[in-house]
Amino acid sequence: MRILVTGGSGFIGTNYIEFLLRDGKAEFMNLDCQVPRKISHKKFWKECDILDASNLKSLKRIIKDFSPTYVVHLAAKTGTETKLSAFVANTEGTKNLLDVFKEMPGVERVIFASSLLVCRLGYTPKDDTDYKPPNAYGLSKAKMEQIIRAQKDLPYLWTIIRPISVWGPWCEDPYKTWFKAIKQGWYFHVGSGHYRRTMCYVENTAHQIHQLLIAPPEKVDRKTFYLGDDYPLDLHDFANEIQKGFGARKIRHMPLWIARLAANAGDILKFIGWKDVPLTSERLDHIRTDYVFDLHSIMEVSGPLPYDFKTGIRRTIQWMRKEGEI
Repeated sequence: MRILVTGGSGFIGTNYIEFLLRDGKAEFMNLDCQVPRKISHKKFWKECDILDASNLKSLKRIIKDFSPTYVVHLAAKTGTETKLSAFVANTEGTKNLLDVFKEMPGVERVIFASSLLVCRLGYTPKDDTDYKPPNAYGLSKAKMEQIIRAQKDLPYLWTIIRPISVWGPWCEDPYKTWFKAIKQGWYFHVGSGHYRRTMCYVENTAHQIHQLLIAPPEKVDRKTFYLGDDYPLDLHDFANEIQKGFGARKIRHMPLWIARLAANAGDILKFIGWKDVPLTSERLDHIRTDYVFDLHSIMEVSGPLPYDFKTGIRRTIQWMRKEGEI
């Protein structure tokens, strides 16, 4: 196997590169415009921006020289910007790769990373092409999926993945901030604090991606999979386990009416320019929304997952300490 990983310097990408290193069964290359987060990954990295139209010749040359048989396309623009134009990497960047792959007869399979936010939280899509994105980022990912599905003559197998609430080593906000807040003692359970949701520890995500890559074609070709751990987490229990892992102060409860006041204040602060407001109305609604996905299709392919959530918490805390995040 010769695996091209786009976006291998990102959160999920870093963990997938780590998975491939441990597995030791494939040659791989990370194609990214950003320097790898882990210094030891630099020898697998080729700098290239998939969105740079003027650099397509370089993109083609780099990919052709590597001659991948498999591709895991994780490169993406995320964020809270409100204009679709901010996320052209997710649409035009994917188009550029599709054009390049047409000239690469050796490519056998491609996994395209989308997002659960092609539909708003709490909405159950009727099928894989039922989209209800809540924001510009989700809309860009829905359009990316439509671009892929519109290519009727792709000569390789392809699969779309929608990772769900991924957390773990090398994570970014909101989960890194959440772990820090619990460590520092200023996180509160809102209301009862018991909200159930499907989540995914990132090393399990890497495992699931790779199992999709090597699965029998009839199980994965032109199919869409949500990726997540095989059981929903109770946020109350999850947060308390993090608190125990840090040996931090016991988490207290915040009455819902106080949380709403704080969220309203956060909305105002965000409006006047504070980007990293701890609590807004949108974030409060997200915290209080239960969402549990049926993951039996991915579990049939991936089999048992290597990590439970307690092990994931321990490994995440170890990473934060090692990297100076806390």
